Parts: sequence; C-alpha cells; structure tokens
Amino acid sequence: MDSPSNEEHSTEHRVWLAGIAEEGRVLFADLGCLLANIDELLLKSEDVLNYSQPPMDGKLGLRFWRRQRADKLEPVVVVWHKSPRTGRFWPKQVNGHLTKRVCRRGAFEVNADVTAETVAIIDKLLMMRKSLAMLLYRTRQSVSSLKTHQKPVLDFQRKRLTELQAASEQNLDSLYGERGEHELA
Repeated sequence: MDSPSNEEHSTEHRVWLAGIAEEGRVLFADLGCLLANIDELLLKSEDVLNYSQPPMDGKLGLRFWRRQRADKLEPVVVVWHKSPRTGRFWPKQVNGHLTKRVCRRGAFEVNADVTAETVAIIDKLLMMRKSLAMLLYRTRQSVSSLKTHQKPVLDFQRKRLTELQAASEQNLDSLYGERGEHELA
C-alpha cells in the first residue's frame, strides 16, 4: 500500500497554511467593506436628518469626530444648539434614547416621524459599527499579544532544537566512530 511521503505532507501543509493567510486577508477586507458600507449609510442618514428638520435649536445631526485616536474618526449623534449671544450654532454629542430626542413641536412636527425613523436607523447602524470595530480591535490585540508572548518561546524552542540536533549528531558520530574502530580491529 502506497503512503504519501513526508515531503508530500509537508507541501500539502504549506499550501494549507498559505490558504489561512489568504483567508485572513479576505476576512479583514470583508470587515473593512462592512464598515465602509455602514459609514456610507450613516452619511446618507445625516443627509436625511439635515433635510427633515429645520435649521433651528434642537436639530439632530451626525458628525464624524476624532475621539480616542487622532487618526480615526468616529460617528456621533449631535444636537445643534444656538447661542443666544452670538446666534451661531454649535453641536453637542448626545447618547442613548435617541428617538426620544426627536423634537416634535413647531416646525419640527412636519417631518418628526421621518426624523424619528432615521434616528432609529442611525442608532442601529452605530451599534453595528461598534460591534465590527470591537471585533477588529480585539482581533488585532489578540494577534499582537500572541506575537509578543509566543515569539520568545518559539525562539527558545528553535535554539533548543538546534542544540539537540547538534548533540544528536555528535552522539551518532561518536557511536559510529567507535563502531568503525571496533570493526577495523
């Protein structure tokens, strides 16, 4: 019965490992596409909010602000306030119970239902985005931690195996060297 050689198994294993690397690239690309799609829908939602509400104190909006990292923008829901002194508007971040923050009186009343549904969509998109971002963050942290903690162990194992191979070869050389001397005598 023919059995595959160790070299065939090794080649097969290398192909499998290369497939894992490619699968990882595809998974991260998919995560990036999902985040991009969510951000696109958030921007579209901002457009809907902008047109569904009058430019008045209490208008809800969406902004991408820098938060934890200077190189990363995060979407946040804001409510616009008008300064009585200067007449200028400024945004303030709001969290939680977003649909309860929809103004339903005066000029806001006409599109209050549209605004409320848009805000509900934004809330869902923000939760999805947070989940994906956390998955990406945890994966990066896990891989980084594994590399940091396992690299010294792997380096030690590599060194130790080299030493054991050298000792084994030396032992065999001395054994065969002794046999060779006994056979000659």
